[in-house]
Amino acid sequence: MNSPYMGKFQVTQEFKGQAHDGLDLVGLDIKEIHSTVNGTVHYAGWENPANHSQGFGQYVCIRSTGGNYYYFGHLSEIRVKSGDTVKTTDVIGVEGNTGYSTGSHCHYCVRPQFCAGNAYNVSEISGIPNALGTYDDGYLTVSKKTVDVTLSADGRNYSGTLSEN
Repeated sequence: MNSPYMGKFQVTQEFKGQAHDGLDLVGLDIKEIHSTVNGTVHYAGWENPANHSQGFGQYVCIRSTGGNYYYFGHLSEIRVKSGDTVKTTDVIGVEGNTGYSTGSHCHYCVRPQFCAGNAYNVSEISGIPNALGTYDDGYLTVSKKTVDVTLSADGRNYSGTLSEN
């Protein structure tokens, strides 16, 4: 599975073709949005700079090395600029509630051109199920570290093991 999140996320709106051309996703572990492809940032900014309540609001569009355009909409923060080269897992922004949106999420879609319409089924491309629910893309791993420590307090030495999850 290749989602814009690294860890757990929810699908809150399914891909429905012309009726809804992508998946609406909400991060549960983190809110940072990551590139899902290698490519070049084609556009990063407001869909309509004169009216921030329209469309995707703040969004990033990446043209993949394969030629498709990957959209990440409704961002609260953009961390790339047009022309930047990105690779899979690079942070490109932060989930948000900008544009025509009813709550914090990322609208994720794939189109053959840099324009509305003719969107591909992003569920089939990414492996994200086209079904409401909670999923884990498997990128976020929990590591355990065990370190032996010696502390000194009030002139005494204390030894023990510190574990971090």
